[in-house]
Amino acid sequence: MGATEDDHPEKVAIINNLGVALHTRFECVGEHQDLEEAFFLRQLANALTPDDSPDKASRLSNLAISIFSRFEREGRAEELEEAIGLWTHAAELVPDSHVHKPTLLNNLGSSHRKRYEQLGKLEDLESAIALHARAVELTPDGHPDKPSWLNNSGNSHVTRFEQLGKLEDLESAIALHARAVDLTPDGHPGKPSWLSNSGNSHVTRFKHQGKLEDLESAISLYARAVELTPDGHPDKPSRLNNSGTTHQTRFEQLGKLEDLESAILLHARAVDLTPDGHPDKPSWLNNFGSSHRIRFERLGLLEDLGSAIKLSARAVELTPDGHPSKPARLNNLANSLARRYERTRDLKDLENAIAHQSRAVDLTPDGHPEKPSRLNNLGVKLQTKFEQSGSLDDLDQAITHLTNAVSLTPEGHPDKPSLLHNLSNSLRTRFNEASNLTLLDAFKYALGLIPRCIWLGNNVRSRYTSKELPVIGAVVNNAVTATISAGEYGLALEWLETGRAVVWSQVLQLHTPLDDLRRLHPQLADDLYHASQVLQHAAISPSNLLPLLTEPRKTQSSLEGHAQSSHTYALEYEKLITQIRELDGFKDFLLPKTLSQLTGACVSGPVVVLNTHSTRCDALVLSQPDHITHIPLPEFSRTHAVKLLGDLWYILDTRNLRGRFRDSEWYDDNRGQDKLGDGGRHDPMFKVLGDLWIFVVKPILDVVITLATVTSTTGLPHITWCPTGPLAFLPLHAAGIYRGSRSVETIMDFAVSSYTPTLEALLKPHVQTSSTGDYPQALVVSQPATPGQKRIPQTTKEADIVVSHVGLSTDTLHDSDGTIDAVLDGMETHNWVHLACHGLQDKADPISSSFALHDGKLTLSTLMTKHLPNADLAVLSACQTATGDAKLSEEAVHLAAGMLNVGFKSVIGTMWSISDRSGPIVMAKFYEVLIEQVRAGAELQPAYALHEAMKALRAELGVNKFMEWIPFIHFGL
Repeated sequence: MGATEDDHPEKVAIINNLGVALHTRFECVGEHQDLEEAFFLRQLANALTPDDSPDKASRLSNLAISIFSRFEREGRAEELEEAIGLWTHAAELVPDSHVHKPTLLNNLGSSHRKRYEQLGKLEDLESAIALHARAVELTPDGHPDKPSWLNNSGNSHVTRFEQLGKLEDLESAIALHARAVDLTPDGHPGKPSWLSNSGNSHVTRFKHQGKLEDLESAISLYARAVELTPDGHPDKPSRLNNSGTTHQTRFEQLGKLEDLESAILLHARAVDLTPDGHPDKPSWLNNFGSSHRIRFERLGLLEDLGSAIKLSARAVELTPDGHPSKPARLNNLANSLARRYERTRDLKDLENAIAHQSRAVDLTPDGHPEKPSRLNNLGVKLQTKFEQSGSLDDLDQAITHLTNAVSLTPEGHPDKPSLLHNLSNSLRTRFNEASNLTLLDAFKYALGLIPRCIWLGNNVRSRYTSKELPVIGAVVNNAVTATISAGEYGLALEWLETGRAVVWSQVLQLHTPLDDLRRLHPQLADDLYHASQVLQHAAISPSNLLPLLTEPRKTQSSLEGHAQSSHTYALEYEKLITQIRELDGFKDFLLPKTLSQLTGACVSGPVVVLNTHSTRCDALVLSQPDHITHIPLPEFSRTHAVKLLGDLWYILDTRNLRGRFRDSEWYDDNRGQDKLGDGGRHDPMFKVLGDLWIFVVKPILDVVITLATVTSTTGLPHITWCPTGPLAFLPLHAAGIYRGSRSVETIMDFAVSSYTPTLEALLKPHVQTSSTGDYPQALVVSQPATPGQKRIPQTTKEADIVVSHVGLSTDTLHDSDGTIDAVLDGMETHNWVHLACHGLQDKADPISSSFALHDGKLTLSTLMTKHLPNADLAVLSACQTATGDAKLSEEAVHLAAGMLNVGFKSVIGTMWSISDRSGPIVMAKFYEVLIEQVRAGAELQPAYALHEAMKALRAELGVNKFMEWIPFIHFGL
């Protein structure tokens, strides 16, 4: 070919083709000089191509490819912007029918997704999805590039799912990746990549939904990707690593050791095929080490832990300090060393663990989300070192790091409670070591974080079922134990109140009257009321949120214009509360009750608060006049309480009075099969009730009797029990010495018992009466044949008993009339409610515990939406209405507490299933005594009425029929 002008089309084509060849060599070899020369030639070819040339779009695209490659190599944002501009211009120059249009759209979509990854702007991701979809649409199925466009489109949908959490994006990604795989023959070089990406999308769905079939699909897809990738291929180690990780995940799900063995082999291969200088080598080593550590956890072989440490150390060694994964790898190494210390007690391992953990903390910037976790790990290791060395310097360092971990953890974070628990343990240890009362301030700080752990922005179900509540109970237990040791009994009561019924307290807070605030600051009152209404409804049922958000407002406020989410309103609610507390006269607005406010709880008699801890057990008695008496229980322990509870649960389980205890940490089935709790001479209930009497109730009663005032014709004082931990499930009201069919010495001979979940629940006006003989408005619900439930015909007899005593002021909802809506409406208009029906405790989902009515279940979650300030008495003649959940011992998540919290001042409930014959006997005597109080115009005392009913039932059936009379208990006033 002869000489040509610089802008001659053939010469420009040669320049362009040479640039393409150089860029191709760069992609194969990675030589930077090839990339720069390709860029120069493509830039020249583009400049020499006029805008109206049919080749202009192709030249623009080629130049964009080189610039994009430079961006990927060097990370200069301006080059990404330039590439996007060039591809945009190229796409505008050609019609949809042009053969290169799909390629241009695909490349432009990929560059937008890359910019989204850099800047996080959602509009880039939306553009990427739209551009990839258009590229797919314009490409026929037989086209060789169609699978690539489908794959890229699937990747963008996965990215949007990870950003917004919309399941339809993930479903689209799985379908797109599957289609890409289906359209690609096995020999195609892109097939392993499409298989691997398809596996990734299935793994993502598994993590989101937990369906094992997704994990199985991912394992199969990764295995096929590995099989089709030759050993020399640069992506082979990555695909082996992914395959190993999914096998490890399946082991964690199913526990099959062959999966863990496969994971170790696959990770080993990934490491072997990757040279030391490769940037991914440390990651493969780290994962290889993790699989060995997991096998150690399963089999206990110390050589596995040694391999894990060796591999983790190598991963750390190959990772430069500036690498973002260096702190995580140091953290893993430190944890493995700490585990070996636990086995061998070699102090050198612990020292090295602390050194690596300290380095991990130092290399983690303050804003990093893992900083609190790494601070926590360092604190725990230093606490362990203190236990070995006894040096208070180690313990003080641990407290410092644990405090920082808690303070840096954002509200609502799932790890906050466990961090708080670790801090609490260290503080208690420091307190015991140094008797330094200033550490109570640290506990005060820790307890002040409870609202940040059980966050108002989460719905009630997630608050109850999360791991936070049990941990908070342990933190409060530690704090209270420390304050009792210090003699700070008033503070101990305040803190116990702060940590009990946390979720219910949040729900009730949203019902707080705002009259004083509205009178002085009407705008703030309106804003707070609206936010409270949204949170109240969203907390129980998110589907109820929209009507409140769109409801017309009379006033403009800062709430308007916010995103329609309960999280947004929770933040706004907290902001408003802070603002209100800055106003004159409102500095204590919605803060936890102080001791001076709580002392009113004992107006009907002493309140006994029981705290059990591994180190000590104590009773704090609140009595008139504003006096707290401390009663140590040195012969009792938390271990003893757990043993008694296990015995009780075994009895109930074997008699089918309340099942499903075996998944509780407090259940112990290592008991003889003859112990059936039938009142015989081998009945273990004798020991349960006897131990409660000897070690707990009798020592308390000896003191309390002198503090109590008798206000009843029975001549017995009234005691209200507020137990915590395992004692919350034990029948303190029945404690005593029993021999055969007679009682020797029991609490019922000396006092009338009630229970309360919190002190605040007792801060209500007493159960109201009008003038002499003026009967209350009573609602009686009887369900003898509830659809889908066992028949309980005695409920009809029971309803007749109530009507015969209460008289014409009673309204009855019998059988099919007892619908959910009718019962809820009746609660609004009657101050007494009697429910004779099935009660169902839902252990898996506590707020789904319910009363079984004719047309469905009246759940605890539905009751939470109610506020009944004029309600007085609720009699729950149903099974398991005061059962609760052992995992939430401080929350009282049961129907009786629910009725108390929605407004009823006095509630009769049952600790376990009751027999058909017991109900009518109990209710006949209970209402007889209660109506005598009404006729006398006296203050109603339901606890005394139930006490007399229990005496009547015991006389009828026999004292030793414990399972029949013990479950009836009284809550409240």
